[in-house]
Amino acid sequence: MAHRSKRFSLMSVFAVAIILCLTSVYASAPATKPAQVEPFSLENKEHTVNAEINGLTKLAYEGGTLPLTTTPMVGTPIRKYNSIFKPGAEPIDPDEIRVTILGSGDPFVKAGQASASVLIEVGNEEHDIFFFDLGSGALANFNGLQLPVTSTTKVFLTHLHADHVGDMPTLLWSLAKSGRRDPVEVWGPAGETKKLGTLAYTQHLEAAHAWDTESMSGHPGQSGAHTITTEVPYDKPATVYERNGVKISSFPVIHIMNGAVGYRLDYKGNSVVFSGDTRPSKTLLEACKGGVDLLIHESFPSAKVFAKKASVPEEQAELIVNNTHTSPIMAGKVFKRAGARMSVMWHLVVDHETVGPAYQEMRSQYDGPVTIAQDLTVFNITRNAVVVRQAIIDPVAWPVIGKSKVSGPPMSKPHNPPAWWADALITD
Repeated sequence: MAHRSKRFSLMSVFAVAIILCLTSVYASAPATKPAQVEPFSLENKEHTVNAEINGLTKLAYEGGTLPLTTTPMVGTPIRKYNSIFKPGAEPIDPDEIRVTILGSGDPFVKAGQASASVLIEVGNEEHDIFFFDLGSGALANFNGLQLPVTSTTKVFLTHLHADHVGDMPTLLWSLAKSGRRDPVEVWGPAGETKKLGTLAYTQHLEAAHAWDTESMSGHPGQSGAHTITTEVPYDKPATVYERNGVKISSFPVIHIMNGAVGYRLDYKGNSVVFSGDTRPSKTLLEACKGGVDLLIHESFPSAKVFAKKASVPEEQAELIVNNTHTSPIMAGKVFKRAGARMSVMWHLVVDHETVGPAYQEMRSQYDGPVTIAQDLTVFNITRNAVVVRQAIIDPVAWPVIGKSKVSGPPMSKPHNPPAWWADALITD
């Protein structure tokens, strides 16, 4: 009872503080300007302000525009951010990192959640973008961000489960047809044997799509339908990328068998650590040493909730959640030890029966800034602040074409049509 009373007291204080903040903002902001980032938007002003995420929280797939976060703003940014991220309307600053969750879901793909994927943009002159995993549905969200398809050339895979690589064929062949002429560089873990490594995966992927590649003869994008693969160690930390002011390191994680890694990206004094799939791991805590701005860590629902949602025995759910992934309670313990400016629960099924229990269980261990990732949750990271929002994208966006390194005519000539087509083709 004492614990519950203390929690309700904290909730009341938090709620009063937010109401006062909102009153000040809405009274002073010009009517013609969009509201700046606040814990709760105008759409929820008539409702009671909740200090906690629960089963009544409006979710992104229902049209909710608020991130599932305890703290929409950590620190004080030096510029204003609109309350909703709208692609194309907000250039990234030179010293800034912008992280967008392209896929927040689990292996069971849904219209409301794409499978595992995180996009990181940096503000360097090259405006580099990096995919970390690329699960099914992720590229539909990417396309709505109106970023150049010509920049989709760098992918870092944490491991080779299907829900983390499902959109790789779309990236390689469909986006090559949509304007990318440069090949795709892929980094991913080596395996205990060659056939289990990332190089074998990309080689077999290209072999499986040989007809698609051949069909692009005469198309400028044929040169983009190829991979350049670098394997990273699965059993020790390593620096795997250093270009244009960006450093990316890999580290091993604990997930079913050897061959899974996480990554850390550093740029201009800002940092992101991404766990991929893992059990609670000391190697990840090592990667967070020296400070980290954004920690994106996987979390499945508790075994009890997972068993009910997935219609499996609780014993099986225990094996899945606690022997393969990270429970919300353990995620909270990792967050407490890692000490990131903002911690993120990712890879969690987001619906009204999961977010409340997952939040409460995590909160029993950690009381710092936390966000539950949804598709298109956006984090802007600078030395001054971490800002959390949801993006609203164009669901029917067409490709944006930027610069390519490859130029000149297509790499091959078109095929001559088969002779039988002349009689079979309808022309009138």
